[in-house]
Amino acid sequence: MASSRGKTTKERRGVHAMNKKLLVGVAAGVSVAALTLTGCSSTASSTGAPSGSPAAEPVKGGNLTWIDVTGQFEATDPAAIYLGEELAGLRRTVYRGLTALTVADDANTKVVGDLATDTGTTPDEGKTWSFTLKDGLKWQDGAEITCADLQYGLSRSYDASLVAGTGVGTTYLAQYDLYDPAAPDYDLSSEYTGPLSGSAEAQAHFEAAASCEGSTITYHFKNAWPDFPYAAASLFTTDPYQESAEKGTAGLWTVNANGPYKLQGDTFDPSATDVLVRNDQYDPATDSTDVRGAYPDTITFDWVADPETITARLIADSGDDAAAFSPISIPSSKYSEISSDLSGRVEKTTSPYTRFLGINSLTLTDPKVRRALVLATDKTGFVQAAGGDNWGTPTSTIVSQSIAGFVENPSTKDDDPAGDPEAAKKLLAEAGQPNPEISYAFSDTPTNEKTAAVLQAGWQKAGFKVTLAPIPTDAKPSYYGQISAKDKNGQKIDVYYSGWASDWPTLFGVVPPILQSNPADATAGVGFNYGFYSNPDVDAAIADATAATDPAKQVAALQKADELAGADGAYVPLANQNNYYIHGSKIGGFLPDIASSYYPDLGGLYVAQ
Repeated sequence: MASSRGKTTKERRGVHAMNKKLLVGVAAGVSVAALTLTGCSSTASSTGAPSGSPAAEPVKGGNLTWIDVTGQFEATDPAAIYLGEELAGLRRTVYRGLTALTVADDANTKVVGDLATDTGTTPDEGKTWSFTLKDGLKWQDGAEITCADLQYGLSRSYDASLVAGTGVGTTYLAQYDLYDPAAPDYDLSSEYTGPLSGSAEAQAHFEAAASCEGSTITYHFKNAWPDFPYAAASLFTTDPYQESAEKGTAGLWTVNANGPYKLQGDTFDPSATDVLVRNDQYDPATDSTDVRGAYPDTITFDWVADPETITARLIADSGDDAAAFSPISIPSSKYSEISSDLSGRVEKTTSPYTRFLGINSLTLTDPKVRRALVLATDKTGFVQAAGGDNWGTPTSTIVSQSIAGFVENPSTKDDDPAGDPEAAKKLLAEAGQPNPEISYAFSDTPTNEKTAAVLQAGWQKAGFKVTLAPIPTDAKPSYYGQISAKDKNGQKIDVYYSGWASDWPTLFGVVPPILQSNPADATAGVGFNYGFYSNPDVDAAIADATAATDPAKQVAALQKADELAGADGAYVPLANQNNYYIHGSKIGGFLPDIASSYYPDLGGLYVAQ
C-alpha cells in the first residue's frame, strides 16, 4: 500500500470434491518463508526471541497500555480499516478473519485458519477459493457467525462511504476481478455499490460472486489470486459483519467484536482513552495461542499529542506506564536520551516500509536518463537527513527486507549508495541530454525539505537541472491525489517522493501494484503505478508469476520483474525504514513481527505480575 499503512500519518488502502491446495503455501500451517528462495533478512537487534520479557512464560492478567498519537486511527469499522496501526491493534483483539498469521520471529510466521477451518481450497490454481467456518463462533451478543455474515462483510467493501477512502473494494477486488460465473461480462467493480445503496440486480450478481452454501463461502475471481489466504489474514476485506449491527457511516467508530476482547462503551474515541475488556462470548477453543494469547485482562488505548510525549513517558517508566508500549517509533529528537541502561527496553527492527522515488515515465521517457537519475542519487545522505541509521538503511529495491522473497535488485545493488555523478554524466551524454530539467515533488514537511536538498545536490552534480516542487500537507487534492493523476493535476512533476508497504507479506503485494502497466484508458495510476511505468517484459514476468503454482517459480518471476524494472530506471530506490521502539519494564513478549507489519504484536504481549 502507499505509505499509509502504519505510517504516523496517512500519506495516502459444498466445495468441489476434487479440490487441490494451491502450492503457494496455503495448506494449513505453511510458513511465509516457504514462499522465498533466499529467505528474509532483518535489522532486528534481537536474536529472534521476544525482547523485554520479565518472566520466563507469558502470564494472564493486568492492564496493558497502548500509547499512541491522536489521529493515528481513522476508523474501527472493519470496512474502513486499512492503516497498519489499526490492523495491528484490532486483529489480535476484537476482530478475527478467515485466516490469520501466527506470532513468530522474522519470516517464520504461518498462515492458518482463523474463523475458517483451514487456509482455503482452490480447484483452479487460485481463481476460485472456498472456506468453511468453524463451529462455535459467536459475536459479542452471542449470535452465531454465519456464511451470510462473511458475504455481507465483503459486500461493504464496495461502498465508498464505508471504506473511508481506503479503496480496498475497488482495488484488489477489481484487480483480481470478483465476478458472477453465470454473468462473466457483468462488472461488479463499476456496477455494485454495496449493500446499502446497490441495486437488487447488482446485489444478486455479488451474492453469486461470493456465494454461500451452508457454512462455506466461495469466492470467484477471473484472475488467479495465488496468495489470497495471506490477503485475507492481513486485510479486513473478507471479515464477517453482522447485518443487524449495520449503522452505515454512523458506525465508523463502533466495534462489534468476535475476538477475545470487546470495547467498553458504545464508540471508540481516538482522541481520549479507550478500553478493551474480555469478551465472554469468545471461545478460546476455536482459536490458537499462536495467533492470540489474549494475556492481559484489559487493554487501554491512551491517545496523546505527539511522539515526544510518548517516548518521555516510556523512558520514565512510572506507574501504569511500566506496563505500556507504543507502535510509534522513537523520534530523532529523543535519540540522545536513549542511554545504555535502557537497552533492555529498546528495540530496532526492520519494517515493511521502503522509501523510493517514483518517476513519471510519461515525461522522462529515456531509460538512460532515468538510470542516470538513479546513479546520481545520494541514498546515504538521504538516510542521514531523514533520521540516520535508526531511521533506515539504503536499499536497491522497492521490496522490504521484511518480505519473503527479498533480494537486493541485481540491476542496482552495486550502485554507490552515496551517488556516482560521473557514471550518471556518462549515461546522460550517451542519451544526448547532458543537462535534463526535472521537477521533484514531495509533501512539504521539514524532514522532506531536508531530504529534498540532499537529493537535489546529488542530481545537480551529475548535470540535472532540478526544480523543487513541494506540495502543502493540506493541499486539495492531497499529495497522493495529485501525483496519482496521469496529468499530475496540471503540474510538471517528473520525480516524486513515495513509499510502500506490502498489504500482505509476499512479493505479490509489492511488485505488481507498483510495476504492472496501467490500463490504456486510465486517468489515474492503478495500484501504485503513479508514474505510469510500462514495460512489456516486466508485465510478462508478473503474468508468469501469477500463472505459476510452484512458489519458487512465483518468487523467481517477481524478482525478475523487479530486476528488469531496475535496469530500465523504473524507480529510484532509497531506503528500507526501521522501527525504533521503547516499552515499559513490565512488558513481556515484546515482538515486532511480520504478522503485525513489524508493529509490536499484541498476540504475544503480556504484563508481568
